[in-house]
Amino acid sequence: MNPYLATGLAMCVVILIALIGTGYLAVYFTRRAKADVERLITPLAESLEDGVGDAEEAEVKGKYHGALVFGRMARAAAGTVTLWQTDLIDSAGGHGWNFVYSRPNPKKTSPEAEIDIITKSDVIRSWLETWTAESIAPLQPLETDWVQVEYTPGSGVVRVARPIKGRNQIPDPETFLTDLAFAEQVGNRNRELQQTEETSDGE
Repeated sequence: MNPYLATGLAMCVVILIALIGTGYLAVYFTRRAKADVERLITPLAESLEDGVGDAEEAEVKGKYHGALVFGRMARAAAGTVTLWQTDLIDSAGGHGWNFVYSRPNPKKTSPEAEIDIITKSDVIRSWLETWTAESIAPLQPLETDWVQVEYTPGSGVVRVARPIKGRNQIPDPETFLTDLAFAEQVGNRNRELQQTEETSDGE
């Protein structure tokens, strides 16, 4: 056989084997990732009323004290950070707001914690300005770079979000339920303040 032809055939065989191996590994790791997510999502679903887990979407939904709730892996707006979001559906309406607590960073010149508050409501701002690391301690604010609590008036969603390093940092049921308890408490107070402000505006 022509040595050039033999070499060409050998290279084709090597490439074919490499493609088959790559395809197998891709399928293997995809299945493993799905199995990992399912293993972590299932206990969260079981901790809720009518809880259902979806490994494909890395999401769980159900009810908590009668309120519709969700937990999911998501990407930050920039697409570079993976988040775990815990959502509780509360009453819609009023003013939206966003609170972010960033833990102290010893690498910075001023290593104090940073707090960012966004809202158009003076009443809500005054309330959020009272939040400290101690008052949001159930969210374990010192365990991640930052933790976010947000209210979206159009959908009535009270959200707790924090960065995670992939699927293996999906929270355990105790952390998930603690986040939901905090979101429920925040939702109750938020509703009271929104109603108070509406009454004041109407006078």
